[in-house]
Amino acid sequence: MTDAKLAPNMPQWMVDHVHRYQESGGTDGHMYTASPPNLPSLVVPSLLLVTTGRKSGERFIFPLFYGEVGGSYVIVASKGGAPEHPGWYK
Repeated sequence: MTDAKLAPNMPQWMVDHVHRYQESGGTDGHMYTASPPNLPSLVVPSLLLVTTGRKSGERFIFPLFYGEVGGSYVIVASKGGAPEHPGWYK
């Protein structure tokens, strides 16, 4: 992952999360405590997705949450609730 860089325009909490994950080799950062407004905190597993830009050819790191459903893994392609998909999804 050393040749990959953080995706542009990530919020600071995501940048901090990626740094914590990488610096600990995943031991601190794999399980993430999310604190949604007006809801109780929940602990969710996270991963670092490395993609290659379709146009630039550059490698980017994106932190994502994932889950397991019926023996399969699920990754949500969300852009924080925006109406369009994130670039890596395309």
